[in-house]
Amino acid sequence: MDPHAAWKELLEARYLKDWDRAEELAKGLLDWLDKGGFPPTTVGHTRLGKIWHRNIAHTTCLFVLVDVKQARKRAKR
Repeated sequence: MDPHAAWKELLEARYLKDWDRAEELAKGLLDWLDKGGFPPTTVGHTRLGKIWHRNIAHTTCLFVLVDVKQARKRAKR
């Protein structure tokens, strides 16, 4: 996996409200991070360190999954 590409695609999918793609990318990036993969550079300079970028990526993925769930719930109404 290229976490940098996945990060950029995740943000774009979320912006475009492409919920299927956003879910796929969020789950894939979470899996990558949980298995010890290096994090993408998220917000801020690379000097902030891997822990910073891992936490930002992890939290963002969780928020995106919440967005996906809520969007699907709204679509069922």
